[in-house]
Amino acid sequence: MMMKYFHGGIDEIVLFKTWITYDLGSFVGTWFAIFAFSFFFEFFKTFRSIIEINWRRNNNNQNNINKQDEEFNINQISSSFLNGSYPRFSYKDLIGGVLYGIETGMSLILMLIVMLFNTALFFSILMGIVCGNICFGRFNLFKPKSSCC
Repeated sequence: MMMKYFHGGIDEIVLFKTWITYDLGSFVGTWFAIFAFSFFFEFFKTFRSIIEINWRRNNNNQNNINKQDEEFNINQISSSFLNGSYPRFSYKDLIGGVLYGIETGMSLILMLIVMLFNTALFFSILMGIVCGNICFGRFNLFKPKSSCC
């Protein structure tokens, strides 16, 4: 039975019926796998933000848009959307959507692991995110649109 409060112990079913930690070795392996996944999640968030920064820079360089023009352009896009006129679709929209979906899926997987309420697994995620942010956070000068984690 799943405990709905933070607890210790090594007997957990993690995400799948076949991923069972029944002894210390399997639990430690699971801990490091979850740590690595959390660390990779921070890398992936930074990777996506860098790609979006480069796309915005390229768009601004191509269109020679300064700060005031950018605000006007946003207002123009908003009004054109209401009139039924939409910006052109590009491959960047597809790639950006897929990357956003992967990032959201990864954050939901981490949330499901936290919902096991196992303190060791919780701290595995926390430590992976902290270590990942220490390693990659300095490259993330841009806040992506949104993320649930």
